[in-house]
Amino acid sequence: MNFTKSIILPFCLVLIALSCKTNDDAPVSTTEKSTKIIFDADLSENLYKEMEASSEGALSFSQQQLSDLLKVADPTELKNGNSCQTELRFESFECNCLDKMDLSYDKKQDAFILLIYEETYVEDLDWCPESTYQYSFKIKDQKATSVKLEFLAG
Repeated sequence: MNFTKSIILPFCLVLIALSCKTNDDAPVSTTEKSTKIIFDADLSENLYKEMEASSEGALSFSQQQLSDLLKVADPTELKNGNSCQTELRFESFECNCLDKMDLSYDKKQDAFILLIYEETYVEDLDWCPESTYQYSFKIKDQKATSVKLEFLAG
């Protein structure tokens, strides 16, 4: 009987040890890319260049003004239906014209929408005629893609 216990007990311990599974065998992916969008300086520069190309260089605002808007915008909040707006002056001199930039997200297009409201100062008239234009763009791998001037009114 002691002989049986001395054989069965180690045999059971070996079976228990072999049946235990560790996480060491779990594969670790090092090539997984993040899908999180970050409105950083590189994205801002890339987006501005793409917008210049799609509008044939006729942007009335600076890359810095676009960057300032993107700094305060949260891509997750935009995708949840919120928008981010800023009021500023595109002119480099003091005047009564007030411009606006509004960034939102359109689920149908799966794209970000940048709406620009511009008042351009006309010195001869001492007046600020209005115009509105809109860009749409997507972001893939932290790069602006499918950048389009949607419309221009004014």
